[in-house]
Amino acid sequence: MVAPALSSHGISKAFTTGHITQQVIKDSSLDIFPGELTLVVGPSGSGKSTLLSILAGLLRPDSGHVLSLGVDLWTLKEAEIDRFRLNHCGFIFQGFNLFSPLTALENVILPLQYLGIRGGSAERRARRALDEVGLGPRAHLRPIELSGGEKQRVAIARALVKEPQLIFADEPTSALDKTNGQITVDLLKRIAHEHRAMVLGVTHDPRLLSHADRVIELEDGYVKSDRRSSTTVEEPHHAPD
Repeated sequence: MVAPALSSHGISKAFTTGHITQQVIKDSSLDIFPGELTLVVGPSGSGKSTLLSILAGLLRPDSGHVLSLGVDLWTLKEAEIDRFRLNHCGFIFQGFNLFSPLTALENVILPLQYLGIRGGSAERRARRALDEVGLGPRAHLRPIELSGGEKQRVAIARALVKEPQLIFADEPTSALDKTNGQITVDLLKRIAHEHRAMVLGVTHDPRLLSHADRVIELEDGYVKSDRRSSTTVEEPHHAPD
C-alpha cells in the first residue's frame, strides 16, 4: 500500500468580512498520493483554491492538521514552512508568473538559485526541465515571444526543475484554449507518473477531468465525491446533517 504524500485531518477555514463570517472549508480530511494527478473541482466559491492553499502551506487553517511528507506542516514556524516549500514543493499558477525580462531558460534557473545551485549545474538542470516539456529549442526566448501554452510549459519546467515531491497547480489551464489545456494537464499527469510526484491541481474545466487519475469534487466546503479514473468508483462523501 502506497503511503500518502500529503494528508489533511479536520481542516476548517472561515473568512470574515465585516459582521459576516463565511465557512469555506468544513472539517476536510483527505489523503493525496504520489505518482498520480489529482484534480479538485467544484463551483465557484466551493473552497477548492482555499483548500489547495492550505494543503500547500500558503494559507493557515483555523483548525486541523496537514501532514506533508510526514511533517505536521502548520506546527512549524513561518520561516520553516517557507523552507519546506522551497525544498519540497513546485507551484504552477494560472497567470504563469514568469519574469518578462528573462529568457525561458533564465526563468527556470531562478528557483535553483534560491537553493544555492548556480552556474553550469543550474543551467544543465534547467535545460533538462525545458526539454522534458518540449521547449528545449525555445529556451532562449522571452515570455513575450512565447504563446500562452508555451508560457505555461515554461512555468511547469520551473516547478519541475527543483525535482519536488509535491506539485501544486491552481487553475493551470484557465488562460489556455482547449488544445493547450489538454496538453498541459496531460503533461502534469506524465510528470506525476514518471517522477512519482504528487500532483494536486484545481480546475473549473470539466473537459479535463477525464485526463486525471483522481477527481475530488467540493461543494459548500465539503468533499461531495471522490472518484478515480479506473472502473472502481469510491463512495461519495456526504456532508453532515
